[in-house]
Amino acid sequence: MGPRSLLTLAIVISACGAAIAQGRFASSDPAFEVASVKPNLNLDAPEHISVQPNGSARFTGFHVRTLIAMAYRAEGIQRFDQLVGGPPWLSVDRFDIIAKADSQAQDAPNRLPAMLRSLLRDRFRLRLHSETRQMPAYGLVMARRDGRLGRNLRESTIDCSGTAATAVNPNPDQWCGIRATSGVITGHAVSAVQLAGNLSGYPTVDRFVTDRTGLTGRYDFELQYSPAFLEPGDAVSSAGPSLFTALTEQLGLRLQPETIAAPVLVIDHVERPAPD
Repeated sequence: MGPRSLLTLAIVISACGAAIAQGRFASSDPAFEVASVKPNLNLDAPEHISVQPNGSARFTGFHVRTLIAMAYRAEGIQRFDQLVGGPPWLSVDRFDIIAKADSQAQDAPNRLPAMLRSLLRDRFRLRLHSETRQMPAYGLVMARRDGRLGRNLRESTIDCSGTAATAVNPNPDQWCGIRATSGVITGHAVSAVQLAGNLSGYPTVDRFVTDRTGLTGRYDFELQYSPAFLEPGDAVSSAGPSLFTALTEQLGLRLQPETIAAPVLVIDHVERPAPD
């Protein structure tokens, strides 16, 4: 995956909205009860996250730029080229974080991005502000004039409420979010906004993606494509369709080129944390 693109994570933490005011989060964001931050000296270690039902999390081998992008994803941050400034070590140094959440907190997993913002401020002394900048993008739109969905896109019946997510012996097929393996992207109870943001992270897309479908529900889908395609105009691959073609044929959606004023985060200050 290109250096400007977000890594596609097995767990998805869920349009460009209002400008981000750093001070707004400083007083209102929840925080982890306790967190341990240590350098990971294995520069080749893959980034991995494990989240518990109560919101506690273990981050292994994470770059700070990935943590920032995850923490502010709901504010329209999809890609690393939306992070401006900061020292080079943000994309080089890796860290392991073990963060414990309050076991009594309500809807703790959905509060994870906000708790991560607090951790970045407290332990990495992160300070930033938001701007908008013109950049090439795609609009995710309906491919058919009649608005029909593709055969692999359907409204979801999965319950993603906090109660269902923390139930004892939950159904393993009832997970929520987006999971990706080579050539297959699967979504459960995903909004069109989430799908658009996920698509931006693939090398063949490599642009900010805005949801313009008008779809307001949550959907299940499976998208099968050939990773052999490097660009939208590549010759037909015997391994399967390109991501662009699969999106239209299987989900009834397409990516329409456009230029937008996208949100960016300007990093004013950040420090390496003292290990504990």
